[in-house]
Amino acid sequence: MKRNAGLALLAAIAAAALGASAGASASTVKLPKTLTTPTGNRITLYAYDAPTSRSDIASAQVEVCTSAHTPKDSGVDPYFFMLKLTNGTALPITHAAHQPALALAPLAASQCSIKGWVSFDVPKSDKVAALDYSYHGTISWPLG
Repeated sequence: MKRNAGLALLAAIAAAALGASAGASASTVKLPKTLTTPTGNRITLYAYDAPTSRSDIASAQVEVCTSAHTPKDSGVDPYFFMLKLTNGTALPITHAAHQPALALAPLAASQCSIKGWVSFDVPKSDKVAALDYSYHGTISWPLG
């Protein structure tokens, strides 16, 4: 009887671990992946932590780099990032689940921000489709 309980516990732990790792590897984009914004800046997605059975938080580690032609008052704004769900809903950022959080900061021409994290609360019943960055147009990294 004890042996069966131990096996059941091991099976539950293994299932939870498989569920967590499956969520963490759900990204369909090879990382790191750099995209260019409509204004000529480059944003690199370095890491993505998908929501799991243990956490409803999705987090993405990003870095923003300006171009030589960036306007004088440019900067990093984490609120330009949204998490798009498969049902079409776009989620705004929430509290940072990882540190350092991507900070609101000015950037001069040809300068990069410090890598930072943006996080999103994902409802349990929903699936993630992409990380979007919207400013004078949208760029998107597929994640689902």
